[in-house]
Formats: sequence, structure tokens, C-alpha cells
Amino acid sequence: METWAFPYGYIRYAKLVKEAYSIAEGIVRTQPIVGLCHLILGSFRVLPRYDKLGIPYTVGPLGGGECAPFRYLMGRSLPLKERLVELGRPLMNAMFTLVPPLRKCLKGSAVAFATSEETAIVLRRMGARHTVVVFPDAYDTPIDIAAVMENRTKQRAMVGTKFRLLWQGRVLWWKCPDLALDILSSAMRDGIRVELTMVGDWGGPLGQQMKEHAAKLGVGSSVEFIPGMSRVDYLELQATHHAFLATSLHDSGGIPLIEAQARGLPCLTLGLGGNRESACPEAGVPDGGTCPAEFVERSVACLRRWQTDPAQWLAEAGAALDYSTTFTNARLQTYVRTHVVKAFQG
Repeated sequence: METWAFPYGYIRYAKLVKEAYSIAEGIVRTQPIVGLCHLILGSFRVLPRYDKLGIPYTVGPLGGGECAPFRYLMGRSLPLKERLVELGRPLMNAMFTLVPPLRKCLKGSAVAFATSEETAIVLRRMGARHTVVVFPDAYDTPIDIAAVMENRTKQRAMVGTKFRLLWQGRVLWWKCPDLALDILSSAMRDGIRVELTMVGDWGGPLGQQMKEHAAKLGVGSSVEFIPGMSRVDYLELQATHHAFLATSLHDSGGIPLIEAQARGLPCLTLGLGGNRESACPEAGVPDGGTCPAEFVERSVACLRRWQTDPAQWLAEAGAALDYSTTFTNARLQTYVRTHVVKAFQG
């Protein structure tokens, strides 16, 4: 799909789904099929009518059910339009849970895979009897564990002097770059020696607002806004920082966290959507808590702990690195053996 822009993306995807169903129907008529596994790496809002085939089937991993928690919208200063869009997201999801063909497809599935617990909740409301939350991707990039830990070990003393935070992403309100600046400001007020690098396209209106926000908070000299770069350059930048900030409210996947942890960067994340699955539970801040203020508080406490005892930071960097090595193709194969094969054997 070139775009998921409404309604064009959904119209094109519906045509592909209809074609997939027709092909499956033809095969079922002529072959003794045990079951059908349809890998739909997309939205739950367009599904085939596999319930008409008369064979066991699984669907997913499905995303799209993620939405910004109400407590994170009310506790922040954001434009009215953005607030309304985020408040409307769960309402749109609720409307799709009532569409009869979608409900029949999910109710008839042996397993419905979801990319996050938020989407799994939506699928259950639509009638799915068995949902499983999975991380849908494999991070098969070679990881030189020894080299990464050697680099982090060399930085141990530096962490006690100046801690370097990294934020990277699309410059959108629901990515919450403002929370990164709030953490920086609160940490500096608390006496923590820290600086922040933010990578993104800062040429738009929101980018300008973030620069103004940094100046208003009095942290302008401790934050660097830099444009996007090549992957090679970005990996080199990661190697010079000490932790990664992931402040998104509703991503389906969490590859950026896996990549950061593979470079020995423990993460400070809200733990929403796909980031819940990809954040190491023994490193950094894997869960933002009940509101923006609590996330800032937890993050500052974590930074204070690391700067006071850099050995703890090094241990958590190692834990994050180890965790990143579990997101392999073998992990996906285990999902298939555990859930798909079992469903068809039944």
C-alpha cells in the first residue's frame, strides 16, 4: 500500500482483500485444505469473509486499535484540532466494531492476532473468541554484542558527568516531542546533568513550536534539534548517546525501540501500543504510568539513579541489549507453532 489515507487506502486494500478471498475460495473447492493463515499486517477495518469458506483460519497480526489514553490528552497543552482527532479515534474504532461482515470474520477465526493489547481489546469487542498479542516483526540485523558493550563500558564514567538522551521520530503531536522537553527541563531543575538530541523534520509549524517550547522552559542550550539523516549516520549517533526516549501515544509496532536497545540504549517509554511489547521490562522506564506528569517523574528518577550510580545504567544497557536479541525470525516461527498449527490440529 502506498498510502492509508482515508478513504483511498481502505478502498484499494478492500479490493486486494476481495481478490485474496476469491483465490482462497477457488483453492478450497479443489484442494483438501487443513486451514488458512492470512497474514494481514494492517488494519482491522477491512477483512475478508473467510467465515464463508468452511475451514479453520487465523487473521492478523492486526493493528489500528491503538488510541491515545484520555489521561494523556487532558494533561497536556495541545491544539484543539489535535485533541479532537485523538478523542475521535476510539469513537471511530467503536463504529467499526459494529460492522456485521467484520464481526462475522473475527468471530469465526480460530485465532485473531493483534499487534498490541489495545487492538486486542477492540477485536474482542468485535467477537473474536481467541486473541493473541504478538510482536509482528523480526529484527534480523546482525548485532555485535561484544562491540556494543565495549562502547557502553567506555561511557560508564561519562554518564556520571553528562547524560545524553536521544529522541527520534516524525514530528507529530501524538509522538509527544514536548514530553521529551519536559523531561529535560525537570531533570535539569533536579540538578541532573543532562542534554537532549532530537532528530526529525523541524521545519514545520510543530517543529517551530517545539523550539519555542524549549526556549520557554529555559533548556534551549541543552537540546539540539537536528534533521533526519541516513541510517548509517543515525546508528553512529545512537552510539554516542546513553538512552532513548520513546514518547509515542499509539504506534502499532516498536522497531525503533528494538533498534535502540540493540545499540545498548535503555529506553524511557510510555509503553503504549506496540512499544509495550518491545520495551525491555528490566531497563529504563518501560511504562509511563497514569499521566504525563507521572511519566516525567519516573523518567527523572531513572536519570537520577543512573547518574548517581553509572554501574546501574551499564547493567540496564546490557539488559536492553540482551532483550533486543529475542526479536528474531525464530520468535515468529514459535508464534506459528504455538498458535496457528495448534488451531489447525484441533
